[in-house]
This record gives sequence, structure tokens and C-alpha cells, in this order.
Amino acid sequence: MSFVKSIVVLSTVSLLSGCIVIASPSRADFHTQRQLNLDANAITTLDVDTGAGSLIIRGQQGLSEIKLTAEIYTSSDNKNNFDLELKKSGDTAYLVAKTPNSFGSWIGSSPHIDVVVYVPPAMMLDIDDGSGDIQINDIDASIEVNDGSGDLVISQVIGNVGIDDGSGNLIVNNVAGNIKIEDGSGNLTIDHANGMIDIEDGSGELTVNNVVGNVNVVDDSGEITLENISGSVDINDGSGDLTVRHVDGMVTVEDGSGDIDIETTGGLKILESGSGDLRVKDINGKLDIDS
Repeated sequence: MSFVKSIVVLSTVSLLSGCIVIASPSRADFHTQRQLNLDANAITTLDVDTGAGSLIIRGQQGLSEIKLTAEIYTSSDNKNNFDLELKKSGDTAYLVAKTPNSFGSWIGSSPHIDVVVYVPPAMMLDIDDGSGDIQINDIDASIEVNDGSGDLVISQVIGNVGIDDGSGNLIVNNVAGNIKIEDGSGNLTIDHANGMIDIEDGSGELTVNNVVGNVNVVDDSGEITLENISGSVDINDGSGDLTVRHVDGMVTVEDGSGDIDIETTGGLKILESGSGDLRVKDINGKLDIDS
């Protein structure tokens, strides 16, 4: 009997000992700065691959190189555990700024790299970003952004803009070019655009103002407001209130649920209005409502 008890006690101690082994939390307590420059001669595109951290890209007139400043935050236990590179291949410059995946327990912020880049305005941008806020402005070329999470602001662009965004607020202002957006969650605002706009939106408020061109919206949920559109508008809305005002062309609506308020348009066709109140005023063209 005593032999059996000894085995039980020994097993219990071993199990408890295993539970006690816990990795100590780490901290991103080391900061360093790096600056990189690259001759922009014959470079037409900047390809950006960034992980955690903020990203700012600005076009600067008269600039003949790509100028980068990186603020790197990592652990003092492994100060060089990051990847930062700016190199050229053909007519493309490649920027990589990443820290390893920050799984585990961290005190305060986890490792990340905040990057500021200045480029010639005519340089096209192709961006793949993990997490963190992004700001892009003063670019006279097309922009493609694939963003995981974090707020995204794009302004003062002459060129087409394509965005595939996971989560976070999205603001696009003053774009002379077509805009195509696939957005997961977060508020989305477009103001002052000259071109076709195509939006596929998951959730969050959607606001589009002052557009010279047609607007096409497919939205799952959240309020929608469209005003001052010099073109036609096509909306397929799941749920949430819908407000459309001052549209020169035809407005076509297919709506699931939520109030609809439409005023001053060149025509109106409602294929389905679902549930919610409907208000229509000053339709200067064909009116067709199938509710």
C-alpha cells in the first residue's frame, strides 16, 4: 500500500512542477533608428512589405531618391531581431520592414517598426501591410494597398487607387482617378474624387461626397450617405439607413432594411426597399419604386 502511495505523490509533484514553468513576459524595450536612401533613377514602382508598425509615404517634388527613416522597437534580449531592407531590382524598389511574429506575453507594446518614406511623386506604390496606421499623400501615380488592420488615410493622389482593407477606419480624399475598395470593417469616407468609384463594404459607416463620376456600392451593414455625385449611383445595401442627395444621374437602390432618404436626383429606381421608412423628394427624371 505504501508503494502505491509513493507513486501517486511523485506523479502529483511532477505535474505541479510542469505547471510552474511559465515563460516570463518580454518587453519591446530597445529602440534604434535606421536611415536608408536609394537612387530613384529609372525606378517606377515602390513595392512595400511591412509588418507591425505605422507607415507614412509622402511624395516630394524634386526628389531624386527614396529616403527612409525607420524607428525600430524590439527586445533588448535580441536587439537585431528585425528585417529592414531597401533595394532595387529592375525598375522596382523593394522595401521590407518587419519584426518576427509577436506571439506570447508582452509588457507594453510588442516589437514593431514605424516607417516614414519620401519618394518622387510619380512613383507607383504597391503596398502589403500587416498592422498599424498608414498615411499616403501627394502621389501622382497609381496606388495599390493590401492592409490587414489599422487606420488608412490616402490624400492628394493623381492616379487610380485600389484598396483591400481588413479592419480600421479608411479615409480617401482628393483623388483624380478611379477608386476601387474592398473593405472589411470600420468607417469609410471618400471626399472629392474625380473618377469611377466601386466599393464593396462589410460593416461600418460609409460616406461618399463630391464625386465626378459614377458610384457603385455593395454594402452589408452600416449607415450609408452619398451626396453631390456628378454621375449615376448604384447601391445594393444589406442593413442600415441610406441617405442619397444631389445626384445628377440615375440612382438605383436594392435595400434590405433601414430607412431610405433620397432627394434631388436625375432619376430613381428602387428595386427593393425591404423594411424601414422611405422618403423621396425632387426626383428630376424617371421614378420607379418596387417595394
